[in-house]
Amino acid sequence: MANHFSRSVDVAVSADEAWALVGDPAGVGSWFGAVAECRMEDDVRIATMRSGAVLRERIVEHDDEARRYSYTVLEGIPNLASHLATLNVAPGDGRCTVTWEQQATSSDPDYDIEARLGEVLQRALDGVRERLES
Repeated sequence: MANHFSRSVDVAVSADEAWALVGDPAGVGSWFGAVAECRMEDDVRIATMRSGAVLRERIVEHDDEARRYSYTVLEGIPNLASHLATLNVAPGDGRCTVTWEQQATSSDPDYDIEARLGEVLQRALDGVRERLES
């Protein structure tokens, strides 16, 4: 059971170009297909998922210079005890790496965040690569 994991994708664009797409917490719906609608209320992101679930997430760090932001889920996932996720864009030689890290605990002893989200996050990151490289 994995309650801490990350997914990454290498993209053939600059880190600044990738950050322009993924670095806006309110813009997650423009590249993450699971999000139907998203808005910000101060530092809280309210994301309505295509499944109908509504997630309230607090942005706990946003650093444009480091090309990184972190958030925690406040509401919307049953039995979630703790959560922290970070999106990061690391520069490379003529390219960059976009990484999405997740960690969570639950009152459900069988909770496995990687099993629940791993493939979904990888598809989202693959979509980021396709969008930026097209």
